[in-house]
Amino acid sequence: MNVDFSESYDHESDIYYVTFKTGEPSMVFETDDDLLLEVGLFTHTPTGFRILNFSKDRVKAIAIQTTQIQKAFSDAKNRLSSYFDDRQTQVGKMLEKMLA
Repeated sequence: MNVDFSESYDHESDIYYVTFKTGEPSMVFETDDDLLLEVGLFTHTPTGFRILNFSKDRVKAIAIQTTQIQKAFSDAKNRLSSYFDDRQTQVGKMLEKMLA
């Protein structure tokens, strides 16, 4: 799936925003003092992120946040995979019950 994204920088607040244009409503989680992760309400997958204090140490901020963002995506993938496995099991049980 190829999802478009937007990015912007708020100079006044010193926040760098990246949002994937999924159209899914999201909630925001603080992963540390400089990174906020946006997570979809329905899929529980990352839909964007915000880097606070971006200009203070831009290279360091990006290097540190890259690892945390990748971890967040990996965690979401594991959660989502587990969710689909559970749902597939539930559907299988329901079908068995219907056919019994």
